[in-house]
Amino acid sequence: MKNSDIYKLAFQCLLSDEFSGYDFIFKNKILSNEDDLLRFIHLASNHLVLPTIFRKLKAIGLINDLPTLISDHLNEILILNIERNQKILDQIDEICHSLNNLGIEPVFMKGTANLLDNLYENKADRMIGDIDFLVKDKDFLNTAEIIINLGYKTDIEIYDDIKTLKDYPRLYRQDVPADIEIHRLPVIPEFQDWFGPDAIFNEKKKIPGKPNCYVPSDKHKLIQNFIHSQLSNKGHKLRLIALRDLYDCHLLINRISKYDALKEINEKKKVEIYFSFAESYGIRSNLKETDKKSINFITNHNWFLNHPRTHYIYIKLFKTSELLTNRFLKAFFNKTVLINLLVRLKKREWWKKRLFKGLKDYFS
Repeated sequence: MKNSDIYKLAFQCLLSDEFSGYDFIFKNKILSNEDDLLRFIHLASNHLVLPTIFRKLKAIGLINDLPTLISDHLNEILILNIERNQKILDQIDEICHSLNNLGIEPVFMKGTANLLDNLYENKADRMIGDIDFLVKDKDFLNTAEIIINLGYKTDIEIYDDIKTLKDYPRLYRQDVPADIEIHRLPVIPEFQDWFGPDAIFNEKKKIPGKPNCYVPSDKHKLIQNFIHSQLSNKGHKLRLIALRDLYDCHLLINRISKYDALKEINEKKKVEIYFSFAESYGIRSNLKETDKKSINFITNHNWFLNHPRTHYIYIKLFKTSELLTNRFLKAFFNKTVLINLLVRLKKREWWKKRLFKGLKDYFS
């Protein structure tokens, strides 16, 4: 079975509770071949949807058809993710309470926002890396000080004026599962002229039963989902869409009309392709109703999935080009970029820690 077919079946599994007949599809296309089953699990793991996939298979009665060793292992991952997410919710309660004392209202974003706002049927349906939350610019440094006073710290050296950063350097604490990222901007500056913090604060939603806890409106969650997946992480250019992002997108479109989000997005064609991709990969897919540019994107995406080595080389070449253009060549035309680069080049620690290790992480 092709990688693109496995990718599509994994996404359809995430939607299996909305449709009937997936159990028959899964038995005939995945369970009939042990190698395809292992590739299916590997892909779900890489896309950070394995707990959700297992819970969906469990819900439609396919667990007994899995090898016992695999079933037991996946069930353990599911339980661990439920426990981890509960601890993250406890972290959020501590953050909200501490900030409330100074009248600071945090707006949680991305995965934590979706978890808090009950986007998922089950607490296990999201693997969360960080706790991202937005505060007003005037509260940015005060918020960081409060979080540091809770025992969090950072090992990241700051080379720029901290007041100009999109987010405060990542903060961590040994006894909690998730690192914290405090944002003064919801997205990178390139997109803030049409998706800035004021819009989010003006339409923020309060989470019932959780004092001083807010999330963006569903419309703004959907816009940020697109920006994060396809613009900031270059998914559109890399022909790469993570199933975790795609699943969140699908759930949010089920809550609101996608056209409400389209009105506020500048990158119209890219977001239309992204939404078309989510719709065409569903169980009720119909490529005949998809426009030509979306079909081309889907075709290229599938081709790269089926040729992973070529895709790997393509990604490395793209990242090299981005690094040279945005970090070095841009310095000749932009004074701010030049100053930021020179500050780094003068620091021995940057060469050791940020350049060499950073390059390794960037290209990994």
